[in-house]
This record gives sequence, structure tokens and C-alpha cells, in this order.
Amino acid sequence: IAPDTRRASKSGKAKPVAKGDRVLAQLTLIGPNQYDAKVIRKMDKHQERLFGLVFKTRNGYGLEPLERSARSSLDLLPPSDTLRYSDGDMIEADVVKAPGYGRKTAKILRNLGPADGIGAFSALAIAEFDLRHVFPDDAIKSAEKALPPVLGAREDLRAIPLVTIDGADARDFDDAVFAVPEPAGGYRMIVAIADVSHYVPRGSALDKEAVKRGNSVYLPDQVIPMLPEALSNGLCSLVPGEDRACLAVEMVIGPNGEKTSHRFFRGLMKSHARLTYDAVEHYRLGLDTAPPCDMNPEIFDNLFGAYELRAAIRTERGALDLDLPEKRVQFDDSGSPVAITKRSQSTSQKLIEEFMILANVAAAETLESANALCVFRAHEPPNPDKADALRDVVKEMGLNFPKGQVIRPKHFNDLLHAAAKLDDPAAKQLVNETVLRSQSQADYRITNPGHFGLALRQYAHFTSPIRRYADLMVHRSIINLIGAETIIMPSLEEAAETCTNISQTERQAASAERRTIDRYATKLVERETGKIVSGKVNTITSFGAFIEIGDTGAEGLLPLGKLPDDFFDVDVAAAKISGR
Repeated sequence: IAPDTRRASKSGKAKPVAKGDRVLAQLTLIGPNQYDAKVIRKMDKHQERLFGLVFKTRNGYGLEPLERSARSSLDLLPPSDTLRYSDGDMIEADVVKAPGYGRKTAKILRNLGPADGIGAFSALAIAEFDLRHVFPDDAIKSAEKALPPVLGAREDLRAIPLVTIDGADARDFDDAVFAVPEPAGGYRMIVAIADVSHYVPRGSALDKEAVKRGNSVYLPDQVIPMLPEALSNGLCSLVPGEDRACLAVEMVIGPNGEKTSHRFFRGLMKSHARLTYDAVEHYRLGLDTAPPCDMNPEIFDNLFGAYELRAAIRTERGALDLDLPEKRVQFDDSGSPVAITKRSQSTSQKLIEEFMILANVAAAETLESANALCVFRAHEPPNPDKADALRDVVKEMGLNFPKGQVIRPKHFNDLLHAAAKLDDPAAKQLVNETVLRSQSQADYRITNPGHFGLALRQYAHFTSPIRRYADLMVHRSIINLIGAETIIMPSLEEAAETCTNISQTERQAASAERRTIDRYATKLVERETGKIVSGKVNTITSFGAFIEIGDTGAEGLLPLGKLPDDFFDVDVAAAKISGR
């Protein structure tokens, strides 16, 4: 382990690391089972943190862990001189081990409020994952001082009918799209993205806070933005009818859908409409005869025309074609959860996705060809062991997956298409979920291994700088390259360190969102206590099966010991528990 000498103390010496210290480190494989670790920063001293639910006992109060994997439970919660709590409150505490064989106790850090209160689960996620949710005063003041953009040297796009298409509950609009047919066939497409770098100078108070957050966090009932609201929902949001600074890419695709050219430029735009996926989809399907917002029908014909060409290219390219409905928590007017819905991706959502993917490819191509700094969205091929496990699972369903050859996205797609023909809907979903679990985790890097899932050699994130710091870094590099502004870019070493950090914050945000949705789902099935309900096996483990209850998305463990009296053989690879 080599300390990072740039992380020096006031004395000029690098802070030493010692046995027992927790560190964030960048790992480099230097041998079959050996890594070199460069310390990025020391973490706080490890102390077992417990998030628990207060319950009444005969002698006072106890604390039951809220995390499924927690190791500590406290039968007796000590009183606090400064913090009050009562039965049903959620508490954050540090576990304190008593000397010898004494009973564990806890130091109470904060009361997160009643577990049945509005927003309780999001408050728990913020505390549990240590999400930065309060902006420093200097960052807020900088955001509030921001001024509307002027045309200056920017290209004037205000007459072009650019539109935003997002979910009905979206609050920040960072991308707008437009397409028009080319005389020789194909389309000229414009993707205009909020010019966040115009308002967030590198090294500023806003920038320092944004890089620490790494991304916005989307919890079921609230958003924790990467940028203060004055920017994220204000001057950086492409709201209709308002002048907005943008960094745009104009792309030309031929009659076969292949991109033939592209160029990046700074512009001044005005969104002509804020559209929702549902409204555009209803019009596409003919459920609504009038186009959304009374827009010219040609706008939608052109957008879908360009999309269909690009969708054909995607199919030909062999990008991974998973069908996994998105879970959403629905709330009533009082903010209480009432249902968990699952919705598959609509064609209108796929349209925006394909426009964004092409813009992201153009960004990666532009920066890599110029040997400029680029933050790539990296996705490695699956680990062979996971591919073998997938093969064992689908074999039990009568499906085949190749062995002994280089695995490509096409092989997964062939499996998914075969699974789509199965009569059992649960089996189809199991194959999709197992394929997803077999994939490597995507991350951010300054080196380019390609993107396996999208079957692309060059891919970066460019289209969401309001909510992803990686996109902001790509914007700055492009702005530098096209000569629109001179921005001092980070060194390769610093950029790599930032990539490590934002990859970590992204995983943290995804975990916080998943766990919060799980808790809401569990809250909804609580009303079924004592009833016999249907369930679906999601995962087999050596100690039991994880079961999803009905269509709620709530999942729980059915231990082997709770199964009917028998001797059970467990085959984790084949996802099977058999009673003899």
C-alpha cells in the first residue's frame, strides 16, 4: 500500500496509514492474486453503526435493527440526556461494546422520527448511506447569483422547435431533442443539453460540492440534487419558453441509420414544449388524436422516424435487450404509499434513450480522436463464473447458453428471445433478472474498455450534467476542444481519482434507492400479515429462498428450516431446492 503523497498534512508529510485504518484506495492488479493499492483518503475509524427501531420492553426500551444484514440487537437502550425517543421511533446509534462479557449498549446519535411518519424511509436512507443533502451556504449563494444567459458568441437555436420529453414527475429537464429529414434520406438530429459548466466553474464552491455528491439521488418521495435548486430546477433546467444556455450536438444519420457526421457547439435555446412520455406515447398509439401541447405533428413524425432508423441499428449491433419493468412507489395526496407499480419501457422512452446514446457516442468519439480527457462509461464483459451460473439456471428451463467461446451481447439476446416464448411469465422474468445479475457493474474511467451491454466501442456520459458529475467533466473537455472557453482540466491522476469517487457515489445512490423502495414495498404487504398469499421464488441460496410477495415487489427470506418436514438438497447453481 502506497500513500498518496498529494494528500499531505500541514507539515508537508503524507498522512500515514496504520493497521486497522479504513481507507478508500485505487487498486491495480499486478499479479494473479496480488494488487497494488494507492491510498486516496483515510476513512473515519470504524465503529459499528446501527439503524434501529425502538421497541418497548419490560425494563425500558430496546433497539431492533432495520437492516436485514445487521449483526447487533440491543435489549436495553440507554437513556439520552439530549435526545428523546419513544416506541416506534427510528434511531441512529453507535454500538458500544462493554468490557469482558458485558451487554452491548449504544451511543444515540439522532432520532430520525417515527417509522410510520411521512418520508421516514427516505430520512433513514439519507442517514444510513450518509447522503449529502444540505448544501453549504457558499454553494447556495453562488447558485442564487447566477444570471440568465445572453446570446453572445453562442449559436441561436431559439427558433428551432426543440422539446423535452420526460416522466410526468420530472423536475429537472436537461435534454431537448429535434429531428428533420435530410434531402437524400436519413435525418439531421439535434440534442441540446443544459450548459451546466457555464454556471459551475471548475474549483468553485458549487463544483466542490457537486464532485462530493457525484450525482443526484432519486428516492421514491424526494430528490437529493447534485446542484442547488436555483440551478437544477432553475437556470439549468430547460423549461419551456425560457432562454437557456446549452451545449448541443448536431448529428446526421443516413437512410440506413448510421451516423455520418456530428459537431458540438454552444448555443442559446428555448424549449418549445415540456412533454411527458405518456402523452407522446398516447399520441403515437392514436389514443389521443391531437398532438401533445398542440405541436406540429411533423415534429413527432420526424422524431419517431429518426428513432426507428437508430432502433434498427441497435438491433443489428446486438445491444443487450433486457425487459425489466421499473418499480415505482405511488403515493396518495397525504404522502402515504398506496401501491408499487411496475412499468415496462415505452417506445417514447426508447426514443429519448436512443437519441441520448447517439449523443454520448459522439462525445466519446470526439474526445478520444483528439486524445483529450474523456470520462468513459465503462462496462466490461461478464465474469465467466457468472456466465456458467446463468447457464446452469436456464438449463433447468430447457434453454441453452453457449460455453467455451467468447460471450457477446448477442448470446444473451438469443437467450432472452427464447425465454420470451416460455408459457410461464415468472420464468421469463427470472431469466431477465438472472441475465442482469450476470453482468459486470458499469463504472467511470479515463481509459476505454468499451461498453459491453450497448455493444459499443466508445461511450461516455454527456447528456445529464445537472445530475451526473461525469457528464459535467465531459462537457468541460468538449468546450475546451471546440475553443468555446479555456478551462483548466484536471491531471489524469486527479481525473482517475474523481472517476473512482463518482463510481462509488453512484453505487451508493442506487443502493439507497433500492433499499427505500424495498422498505415501502414491505410496508405495503404489512397489511397482509396473517393471510396466505401467493409468492414467486426470485433467488435460491444455501440457506433458503428469497420470495417476492404477489406483485408488490416486497421480498423476504423463506429459511430452509421453515419448509415442510423433509431433508432438502440445495443446488444454488441450478436454482433448485429438492425435498428427498
